[in-house]
Amino acid sequence: MKFAIEFGGDPQDITVTFSGVADLSGFRRYNETLISDPRFRAGMMILVDASGLDTSQLSGEELQAASEPISKRDWNHPPRAVAIVAPDPRTFYDFGYARAHQGGSRSRRHVFGSREAALGWLSEQRRSE
Repeated sequence: MKFAIEFGGDPQDITVTFSGVADLSGFRRYNETLISDPRFRAGMMILVDASGLDTSQLSGEELQAASEPISKRDWNHPPRAVAIVAPDPRTFYDFGYARAHQGGSRSRRHVFGSREAALGWLSEQRRSE
């Protein structure tokens, strides 16, 4: 699994792009990379683009395990909003499942089928600050 983290953007503060075949160690590496970056802080708006990610190899237990460090990260660095782009039905479902393990709607995460919808929602969140 590959990932790229870019700071800056509008309306998002961070764009995370995932690609390849999802695995638990890849999600852990992503989380460690993000929290170790000195630019990362609480209250950021994050766009997660999972358009190129294949989650079909992950079990429900692995999805839950991948969610745990992100939930812990949110405790110390709660995001303002996280919009997840997952146009593939399986990936959409899997990120929805992970969202449930991260606190559901209280996690400030929403999963979208298109980048346009995700950016629109982030723009709404930005305006409501």
